[in-house]
Amino acid sequence: MKNIPIIMIHIACNIDHNYVRHCAVTLVSLFENNKEENIAVHIIARDLTDNDKKILDELCRKYHNTIHYYAPDEEMLKGFTIRKFSKRISMATYYRCILSALLPTTIDKVLYLDCDIVVLGSIAPLWNTPLESKGVAAVEDIGCHETQRYDILKYPMEYSYFNAGVLLINLAYWREHDVAHACVEYFHKYPERILFNDQDLLNSILCKHKVLIAPRWNAQDGFYRNTENCRVWREDFADDLLSPVILHYTNRKPWEYDSQHPMRNEYAKYLDLTPWKGQYPWKSPVSRLKRFFRLLPFNLSLRQPKYIDLHSLKTK
Repeated sequence: MKNIPIIMIHIACNIDHNYVRHCAVTLVSLFENNKEENIAVHIIARDLTDNDKKILDELCRKYHNTIHYYAPDEEMLKGFTIRKFSKRISMATYYRCILSALLPTTIDKVLYLDCDIVVLGSIAPLWNTPLESKGVAAVEDIGCHETQRYDILKYPMEYSYFNAGVLLINLAYWREHDVAHACVEYFHKYPERILFNDQDLLNSILCKHKVLIAPRWNAQDGFYRNTENCRVWREDFADDLLSPVILHYTNRKPWEYDSQHPMRNEYAKYLDLTPWKGQYPWKSPVSRLKRFFRLLPFNLSLRQPKYIDLHSLKTK
């Protein structure tokens, strides 16, 4: 009987100390819904404490998966700045741009995940997406129809624009074409073009070298918004929004007291499988009172709901 080779799925996350709890939620949701897979986690971070690493180590060990840490040299991102969302995004966001320079050359593919994500199903079909000569597979961003993005980034709208929170990365391609160095060079040459940080960088470098995949692999907050410009996502991808495999809280975070996301409770479900079980920031008396008054106009129908009613989605 021939030995069946073990397929290892490689996952990368870049975080800082403030996001350890949310990273734990992302990883637990991934492990719970992919128990048959062999997973190696690669954490890119500079400021984790020994206790931070202990928590993540124990979570991975519990599910018989492995974890590795990388502390990039600060010089690798010298000259980079945070342009948008600077209050909630750190320089760590740029580490995904240089993954090919950080991860071992024995790894030729990695699935990058932001840590404001919960995984609700098997990622095997995503992992097996053919990349061939492309640099990345990703889902279109909610803002991909905004013409000004292409005006700023100086490439045709026909190439579209992807969200960088979930990336199936062809590391072999990145190394062959030195994508890490290309990102650094582009930022230094055209800093005025970069508004959405690493996402603008990667779209500029890989605009012609990507595979666009279904929204179920990165169901962004905006897809669920009750606005006219989000209607196309509701009409064309109702099944994906009702049953996403990767749910991405791109705007209001589920741990914020005023989150109205219709699938907010998925975060709490997996939080309860971490050392922070039951520690819901929105359950404090002050947060509950603030939430009551914040949502009162919506509950009284004085304001239009921010999100769609999932029951209103029509599946095909």
